[in-house]
Amino acid sequence: MNTTRPASLRAFASLLLVIGVGVFALAALRTNAPRAAVELDAPAEVAPAIKSATTRPWNTTTTQGPVASTTHLVEPNPAAESPELVLGADPRAPSSSWSKPAVLEPQPDPVYGLPVTRMTSAEGTRFNRNTYSRRQAENADGTAFVTYHGEAEYRVYSTATGEQIAATDIHPDGEPQWHPTNPDRIRHVTGPNASVGSLTLLETTISTGTTTTLVDLTDRIQARFPDALYMIDRAEGSPSADGTRYAWIIYNDDENPIAIVSYDLAADEILGSVPVDPSVEFRLDWVSASPTGDFVMASFWEGTVAWDADMTNERLIFAGAEHSDIALGPTGNDTYVYIDFTASQNGGWIVAVDLVTGETRRYVDLYDNANTSIHFSGKAYDKPGWVVASTYNCKEPGAWSCEKVFALNLADGAIVNLAHTYNCGNEYWTETHAVTNSDLSRVYFNSDGGSCGIDAEVYRIDVPALTN
Repeated sequence: MNTTRPASLRAFASLLLVIGVGVFALAALRTNAPRAAVELDAPAEVAPAIKSATTRPWNTTTTQGPVASTTHLVEPNPAAESPELVLGADPRAPSSSWSKPAVLEPQPDPVYGLPVTRMTSAEGTRFNRNTYSRRQAENADGTAFVTYHGEAEYRVYSTATGEQIAATDIHPDGEPQWHPTNPDRIRHVTGPNASVGSLTLLETTISTGTTTTLVDLTDRIQARFPDALYMIDRAEGSPSADGTRYAWIIYNDDENPIAIVSYDLAADEILGSVPVDPSVEFRLDWVSASPTGDFVMASFWEGTVAWDADMTNERLIFAGAEHSDIALGPTGNDTYVYIDFTASQNGGWIVAVDLVTGETRRYVDLYDNANTSIHFSGKAYDKPGWVVASTYNCKEPGAWSCEKVFALNLADGAIVNLAHTYNCGNEYWTETHAVTNSDLSRVYFNSDGGSCGIDAEVYRIDVPALTN
């Protein structure tokens, strides 16, 4: 991340990335203000980084604004509680009679019947949106969800009433993650650059607004990397499902990445680290711990790699860098799910790689009568074997996958159609970015409701129980 470069250079860099790796732009939240950033912007230029020359591939086989002043309980529409699920690459188009619903009034999706509720309003601001598909929206007990608001702040709302609970002081690039068990707390870093960033992990209590330091890693990280100044995961990472293991990119005062570090909060131990050498052409996009905490992954422009938690046993998982997430597979193994837009035999396919066995499986060919950008959410940690996909920016209007949210069963490849998004904007801020809660009972996604602007708002799908 380089916040001191002009926006024109960042836009040019993003264009080069689209040309180089497919139809996607990077999906990380970035800042466009110099140093002391005050709001997020679309993805910025990616700083140079490397992988080690020893990297080796797997031997794989392919098989809101104002809220209603009165309490309004958000409950599923009784007429749509048990609709018949529609499976497969269903070609039915969105309903031409759909109109943007009122806030907090559930209505069945016109085509698939599942209850869909507009949970936030962007009235009076730019947007009030879900933060990202790889970051859990709901807190530990499902009583609240978080949004990124157009006033450059993270806000917390009640899942039951839709009422605003808090507007936090978390830095716009603070990479917030809900506490794994305490529904009143969010963990985050200090910021994205040499001006505000640090080597500390913080925790904010929503009910009081107080922020405390969970751990200060400055001395320990600087003992390994003396010019280390701050740490981030570049907005696409997550801790392990139990909230104990983290991975961060370490930056210096020149805004250059110099290392990747793996850390165990429960043991208060740095598990391992690897230096980042800018002399090689690879460019670093994000790092993340896996759901079990057994692995660390990093995505470079030219490849996505994995290490064991102690940053040993490096291997190439995918010779590309596309939208993705790390889920729990059907057997509970960490599983990397991505779209392959390379010129390989898997080009156009949704692919999953088991990080334990190395087994690779193809699921859906988006080049088959369709061509769309897509995000994945593997946050259904209590529902192993499922991911949620959300699409936007369709190149083949009318294709089955256009402007849709669906669940994908990693065990048998079944597609479960959940809803159309009725989202026509192609700006970064209106990308759908659907995220599932931990048991896949609720899915949150962004939609401009047909305005084609950047006024994205959060919609929620209530999902019936899915079985493997």
